[in-house]
Amino acid sequence: MSMLAATAAAVLTGQPAQAYCKISRWQYTTYTMHVRSSIPAGWQSAVSGAMHQWNGITNSSLALWGPIWNSGTANPEFVVDRVYFPSYGLPDVPGITLGPATSGTHTHAEVYLNTNFSWNTSGTMSQANRQVDVRTIAVHEIGHANGLHHPDACGAPDSAEIASVMYVNWTKKQNTTADDKAGMASHY
Repeated sequence: MSMLAATAAAVLTGQPAQAYCKISRWQYTTYTMHVRSSIPAGWQSAVSGAMHQWNGITNSSLALWGPIWNSGTANPEFVVDRVYFPSYGLPDVPGITLGPATSGTHTHAEVYLNTNFSWNTSGTMSQANRQVDVRTIAVHEIGHANGLHHPDACGAPDSAEIASVMYVNWTKKQNTTADDKAGMASHY
């Protein structure tokens, strides 16, 4: 948790590379995702499904293994956890990924989901009511762990980028799009 406040600002910035808005990339091509006991058992399908959206992408060598549920492993390379963001001075957003740098490679990523939102597995996304879909947020944050940034951080997004899971517009987006996959293929 010490990494939370220290690296939040670094994750929120990034530079474009080639045609996709990217931050750093995993140093190696295989990582195991550890899921802490704070993630409810009823979310397992959503979180697992979100992780698997990033596997098997044509021309991408990255493979995510797991997830390992209720993991108590100290300092895993890739972890998903739930915390109350105000306690750590984090922005009022549903999720955040810490660890990836703004360039180069990384060997560690922490995906945090904010307990200060109302979570569901039905696909409901409502900014006004603070309702968020587990899989939508998880697939987006895992995209950050893999080194993709918000498309609008690198300029005006086109229609394919707006439809991607990496573009935030408070709509249900549970599956990676061709644009997300092309970004991964160009990154790995």
